Amino acid sequence: MKGFIFDMDGVVVDNHAYHFKAWMAFAEKYNFELNETIYRDQYNGKTNIDLFKMIFGPISEDLIRKYSDEKEDLYQELYKSKMKPHAGLEEFIKAARTKNIRIALGTSAPTRNVDFVLDLLNLRACFDVIVDGPHVHKGKPDPEVYLLCAQKLGLDPQECVVFEDSLAGLESAIRAGCRAVGVSTSHRPEELIGKTTEIIHDFVEAKGKFDL
Repeated sequence: MKGFIFDMDGVVVDNHAYHFKAWMAFAEKYNFELNETIYRDQYNGKTNIDLFKMIFGPISEDLIRKYSDEKEDLYQELYKSKMKPHAGLEEFIKAARTKNIRIALGTSAPTRNVDFVLDLLNLRACFDVIVDGPHVHKGKPDPEVYLLCAQKLGLDPQECVVFEDSLAGLESAIRAGCRAVGVSTSHRPEELIGKTTEIIHDFVEAKGKFDL
């Protein structure tokens, strides 16, 4: 393998609970049905544009931006004092670099959340390529985000390993032709069985799996 591609939410950071709390507060305010099962199976891994169209139907771009800002304000306020890299992540990336493996971030998250995580945790320099929500026209499970990551890394998708926590993201990676590794944060390991053949809990475990 010549490239590692990391999703952000649930992979670079284990923040599932904080996004869920923010979405629940948002759902209560705007009176639509949401619970943990709906969130994990239908929300996780998708872009805000796709989500707000799913919730509210055809709405204007201005309204999508308003709702997105409101929800992400809630999330960032909840998470900013709790944020830390996922266990073993930095050591895993450092070890990968000693083997000349190229590193990308491929996420459906809005740029403001990418900046929030990477800059507060000083992780931006870890990534050779960053592709986030506004860079893609089709959200996960469409393969666009991972095809674009591979292209920007200068690699064939088959030369890339994708680390993903969401069902939509794993499908996206597999459809792109990448090797997909499930990270059991937003889903329990048994829920990922059948979605991918490789499952890890964190990057301490991954370091051994990839002989780094």
